[in-house]
Amino acid sequence: MERRGARAVLASLRGHEIIEIGAPEWERLRTYIQLDLAGVVVAVAWLIALRVAGVEGVDGAWLVAIVSLLVVMAAFLLRAIQMIHRFRRFAAVVIFAVSNWLVAVIVTSIVPFALAILTLAVLLPVLVAVQHMNHARLSAMLGATMLAGTILVAASTQPGIVAETEALEVVAHALALAFIPFITVLVSLAAWQNHVMLVARAEALQESRARLVAAADRERCQIERNLHDGAQRRLVAAAAQTRAAQRLLGTEPEEVGPLLARLVDDLQVASAELRNLAHGIYPPQLAQYGLETALRAVAQHAPLPTTVRASGMGRYPPEIEINIYFCVLEALQNAIKHAGDQATVAIALQDRNGLSFDFQDTGNGTRSDQIHTGSGMTNMNDRIGAIGGTLTIDTRPGGGLHLHGHLPRSVLESAGVRRSVQQRGGAVRTALQGIWLLIAWLYTAIQRDEQPHPHPFLVSGLRAIQTVALVAGVAALAAFAGTRTGPLLALAGGCAVAALLVVVAVRFVRRDRVEHAIAVSAAITWCYAITLTALVPAALPYATLVTVSPVLLSVAFLPRRRFKLIMACTVATAVAVTAAGRFSPGLPFTGVRAHPWIVPIVIALVLLGLTRASFLAWQNHVMLVARAEALQESRARLVAAADRERRQIERDLHDGAQQRLVAAAVQSRVAQRLLTTQPGKVGPLLAQLTEDLQEAGTELRDLAHGIYPPQLAEYGLETALLTAARHSPLPTAIHAEGVGRYPPEIEINLYFCLLEALQNAIKHAGEKATVAIELRGGDGLTFDFTDSGKGARPERLRSGHGITNMYDRLGAIGGTLTIETRPGAGLRLHGDLPGVTCLGRPSALAGPPLGPGPGRPEA
Repeated sequence: MERRGARAVLASLRGHEIIEIGAPEWERLRTYIQLDLAGVVVAVAWLIALRVAGVEGVDGAWLVAIVSLLVVMAAFLLRAIQMIHRFRRFAAVVIFAVSNWLVAVIVTSIVPFALAILTLAVLLPVLVAVQHMNHARLSAMLGATMLAGTILVAASTQPGIVAETEALEVVAHALALAFIPFITVLVSLAAWQNHVMLVARAEALQESRARLVAAADRERCQIERNLHDGAQRRLVAAAAQTRAAQRLLGTEPEEVGPLLARLVDDLQVASAELRNLAHGIYPPQLAQYGLETALRAVAQHAPLPTTVRASGMGRYPPEIEINIYFCVLEALQNAIKHAGDQATVAIALQDRNGLSFDFQDTGNGTRSDQIHTGSGMTNMNDRIGAIGGTLTIDTRPGGGLHLHGHLPRSVLESAGVRRSVQQRGGAVRTALQGIWLLIAWLYTAIQRDEQPHPHPFLVSGLRAIQTVALVAGVAALAAFAGTRTGPLLALAGGCAVAALLVVVAVRFVRRDRVEHAIAVSAAITWCYAITLTALVPAALPYATLVTVSPVLLSVAFLPRRRFKLIMACTVATAVAVTAAGRFSPGLPFTGVRAHPWIVPIVIALVLLGLTRASFLAWQNHVMLVARAEALQESRARLVAAADRERRQIERDLHDGAQQRLVAAAVQSRVAQRLLTTQPGKVGPLLAQLTEDLQEAGTELRDLAHGIYPPQLAEYGLETALLTAARHSPLPTAIHAEGVGRYPPEIEINLYFCLLEALQNAIKHAGEKATVAIELRGGDGLTFDFTDSGKGARPERLRSGHGITNMYDRLGAIGGTLTIETRPGAGLRLHGDLPGVTCLGRPSALAGPPLGPGPGRPEA
C-alpha cells in the first residue's frame, strides 16, 4: 500500500535504495539533490534566526519574500526526488536546475550583494547534468546556464530592494562565509561524481563485456549439451529401432508393428524437444510478430497471473527486441522462483520519448545486497546496457520488485527507428543548443584543438593568468613609481613570480607531465583568486568561479587520491577567497561606490568565468562519453553477434533436424499402415528411414560440435584446433609450445578467434594458400596465425565483421590483437593474453590420436 500525506513526504526524502547495477547514478543524483535541499533548509533556518535575534536592518518584508522563495525551491527539490523514484532522471535534473536558477535570479534582484554567494549556484545544475544527459540535452542545458548567468549578473546591477548597509554587513559576511564554501563543496562533489563515473563506467563496461562473452559461451555449452543429451541421443536410438524393425521384418513380423508405434512416439517426443529448444533459443513469435506478441505468449504460459500492457509499440531492430524480450523473460523466471505463489506480475511496454518497459511483481521483494550478488539481474543489466539502455531496480523486503528499463529516443533513431513524436519546447531547446554550440565553437577555435585533452585548457588558462599578472605587475610598478607605496612593490613582485610559475607550468604541459602541470596550474589559479579578491573585493563573484576551475579541469586526468587533494584545496581556497572578499579593504581605487567603472569589469569577468567553467563541464562530458564509447560499441557488437548466432542456430534446427524428424515420424506412420496392406514395401521404406535418421543425427552432431566442440572441453585448445585443421580445405599446420589447459572462457574465445581467422582464410586467401597456427604458453598465452594468401588492405580488413569479432572477443578476456597484411603478402595475426594462468597439462596427450587429414601437413 502506498503511504500518503506527511509520511509519504518523509519517506520520499529518505527513500529506499534505487539500484542501477554497475553504476548507481540514480542514487547519487538523489543524494546530491538531498544535499541541496539540506542547504535550503539551513538557509531558511539562518534567516529566521536573524529575524528572531532582531538583527538591525533585517526587514520583515524582504525576509519573508526570500524565505518564501526558498520554501518554493524546497518544494521543487522534493518534486525532483519524486521524479527520481519514477525513474525520470532527466525531468529531475531539469527541475533541480530551474529551481536553482529562479531562486538565484530572484534573490539577487532583491539583494544585489548576494551575487557572490549565488554565482556558483547557477553553475551547479549543469555539473550534475554531465553524467545524466546526452550531448543534445546537455548542450541545451549549457545554453540555459549561460542565459541564467547573464540574467543573474544583470539583476545584480540593479538597485534592488535591499542595499548592503553597515547594519547588514555582518549578515552578509556570515552568509558569504557559510554558503560560498558550502556551494563550493557541492561543486567539488559534482566534479568528484563525474571523476568517479569516468573510471567506474569504463570499468563497468569492461566487466560487462567480459560477462557477456562468458554468458554467451555458457549458453553455447548448454545448447550443445541439450542437443547431445536430448534429440541427438533420441535420433541414435530411433535409427537403432529402424534397423531392429528391418531385421524383425523377415523373422518376427508381428513384432514390427509395436516397434514402429514406439518409434513414432519417440520421434514425436524428439521433435517436440527440438522445437521447444529452438523456440527457447529464438522464439518464432518474436521474429514474426514482435515484442508485444512474444511477451503475451510467454504470459499465457506463466504459472503466476501475468498481464501485459502496451502503448505506442511497433517493430524494432532484432537486437533491441531480443534483448528486451530475454530481460523480461529473466525477470519473470526470477519472479516464479522467488516472488511466492500468491504474487502477480504486470508488464508494461511504452514507446514515448524512447522505448521503456516496466516489470512489477507483488511478491516478497528482497534486500539490495542480494540484487547486487545475483547473476540474473547483472545479466539483464548487461543486455540492456549493450543496446544503449539503462536498467534500474526498486525493491525492498515485503515490497515486491519494480524493474524499469529505458532506451532513449536517440538510441532508437541510431538503430533506424523513426517515430513521429511531438516534443514540447523543441524550438526553445534548439535555440539554447545554438547558444552553447556557438560558445563551444569559439572556445575550440581559440584553443585550436578539438580533442578533449588537458593541454589546450591548461595552456589557454595559464596564458590568460600570465597576461593578467604581467599587466597587473606593470600597473603596480607604474603606481609605485608615483606613490612609493610598499604594497604596490610587493604586488609587482608577486605578479612577476606568478608569470614565472606560468612558464614552468607550460613546460610541464609541453613535456606531457599532465599531473604536475595541473598541480602547478591549480596553485597559480588559487593564488591568483585570493590575491585578486584581496586587492579588489568586488571581484569575489568572479574569484569563486576561478577557484573551482582546477577541480573541474582535473576530473578526467588525475587519479583519485590526488583528485581528493584538489577537492580539499578548492574548499580551503573558497574560504580564503570569501574572507578576503568580505574583510579586505582592497586597494584605494577599487571601491565600488567611489569607482563604479569597476562593476562592468567584474560582470564581464563573471560571465567569462561562468563560460569557462561551463566549457570544462562540457569537455568532461565529452571525455565521459569518449572513454566509454569504444567499450560500449564493442559490447553492442558482442550482443548483436550472439543474437545473430541465436537466430542462425534456431534456423538451422528448424530447417534441418526438426524437419527431418517430422518427415521421419510421417514415414514411420506410413510404414505402420503398409505393414497390414502392402508388407513388401515396408522393407525399402525402413531402409530409407534408417538412412534419413542417420543423416539427421550426423547433421545434428555437426551442428552441436560447431556450437561448442567437445574436443575443446575434453582435451583442450591444441586438440580442438587439430580437429578443425583436419577438416579445413586449406593445408593447415598447428604448432604448440608450452600450451596446457586454461580456464574455459580463455580456451573458447581463443578457439573461436582462430576458427574465425581460418574461415576467413578459406573464403579469401585463395585455393593455393597454406595456413600456419602457432601457440605459445609460459608467461601468458600468445598465438600467431599466418596464411600465404592474397592479403588485403588493413583498413578494409578492419571494417569486416570477422576481425572486429576477434578484437571484441580477445578484448573481453583482457587480450590484444594486431594485424600485419598488405595486398599479395598474405596475412599475419598476433594475439597476446598476458597474465593467463595455465591450469595444468593438457589431457589431449591421453586422448584419441588426431593425425593430419589427407594432404594436410603434420602438426
